Amino acid sequence: MDIGSWFQLVVICFLGAISPGPSLALVAGNTIVGGRTYGIATSLGHAAGIGLWAFLTAMGIAEVLVDQSSILLASRTSGAFLIAYIGFRTIMVGDGLPVQQKDERSIGSTLLLRGTGEGFLISLLNPKVALFFLAIFSHLVDSDSSWLETGLMGIAAAAIDACWYVSVALMLAGTGLMNALRSSETAIRRISGGLLILIALYFFAVTIRGLLL
Repeated sequence: MDIGSWFQLVVICFLGAISPGPSLALVAGNTIVGGRTYGIATSLGHAAGIGLWAFLTAMGIAEVLVDQSSILLASRTSGAFLIAYIGFRTIMVGDGLPVQQKDERSIGSTLLLRGTGEGFLISLLNPKVALFFLAIFSHLVDSDSSWLETGLMGIAAAAIDACWYVSVALMLAGTGLMNALRSSETAIRRISGGLLILIALYFFAVTIRGLLL
């Protein structure tokens, strides 16, 4: 693949990563609620999910999943439930997350694993990610492309995603903006959680409409 194709891949993946949606709301919400480390863990988990989708696409499996209506329906439904759960959890914050986190080192491994898992699942259970990579790879992967080249494309996609969301977490946690946000933390949690719930309802509506058509 030539330099021009690599440049196209980088630009497309970057634009896809910065697009507003449930992933951005999740990373921002987890950073505000749990602090910098929790936000970074969520970001890296999300990037791992993106990398897995890229790998599956390279292997030709994602196309099979998208063509299987039952698997696609299960993925969409699970993703909507996950987003709704995170939205309610963000609003309630009654499950042990440290809202006014002062010492980042005090975050336990269980919470870090949960943040990583949430980031991973929210990208893995989003069929739009599979369609996104199918669209990219169909234009950039040739019949004579090596497995190494295709694998590097997947790694590049995951790295771009990780850099963007980690930057978001660091920007929120590393400046005075975090203190300003925490001063109105309750309102922000409600807005962020409400946005996730609305997104989940929209996904449910789209899924149901697809079944009725």
